[in-house]
Amino acid sequence: MKHLFAVAAACVAATTVFASVPSNPVTSEAVQLQTLEQQWTKAAATGDRSMLNDLLDDKFLEVLPNGMHRSKRDLLAAAALAPGGSQVLEDVRVQVLGDLAVVTGINRYTPAQGFKPVEYRFADVFVKQDDGWRVVGARMRRKESGTI
Repeated sequence: MKHLFAVAAACVAATTVFASVPSNPVTSEAVQLQTLEQQWTKAAATGDRSMLNDLLDDKFLEVLPNGMHRSKRDLLAAAALAPGGSQVLEDVRVQVLGDLAVVTGINRYTPAQGFKPVEYRFADVFVKQDDGWRVVGARMRRKESGTI
């Protein structure tokens, strides 16, 4: 419960930070985090468990639009996207706050060929550890349902 509260608080803080900051300076860490976000999206889409294992912290927790939670173990067990499915990230923004970073944006998700894409707003929380950045939390909502 404490971990869920910490993720929720970080996501609320991220929304507040991005609402109050007109633009974010581009730093090498920001570029690195955007790259990690893209790698995570690709790994989830293709079922690259090795990459997911490296990117996700052992205490990772994701809150889905329906309120369900997924752990690192859940993501590692999830199937890859069906043929014709895709995930495309848009409007990705990074805010680095020391050893904590928040990445927000829109994930344009198409579950399989012939389906219409659905847009999700996301806020992902990264923590810088000795061996690099790891994702510790994620929250997403359908775009039309408002802000994170």
